[in-house]
Amino acid sequence: MSTVPTLATLVGDNAVDRADNAVDRLSRSADGALDATHRAANAAINRASDAVHSLRDRASPVLDRMASPFDSMANYTQQAPLKSLLAAAAVGAGLMALMALFSRSHR
Repeated sequence: MSTVPTLATLVGDNAVDRADNAVDRLSRSADGALDATHRAANAAINRASDAVHSLRDRASPVLDRMASPFDSMANYTQQAPLKSLLAAAAVGAGLMALMALFSRSHR
């Protein structure tokens, strides 16, 4: 038996080598695409995180100013619960009187 490669063996080996090279190139290309996608996703997440932190930093003083009257009201109701209850009842009665007045005037 001879060890001289036949044409079919040479063509087959060449095709396998080309296919192997093509698979390697595709694998490197896919790895590059995954790396680029990963970098882009991380950059987008970092930008979104920075935006949220910036918004939170800007909103914090506004929220503190908005909460201050409610804190004062809570302190007042703890210090003078009966006065607070009477004031709330008076405001509620006043609002009900206004609603009754407006509902009669629209008839």
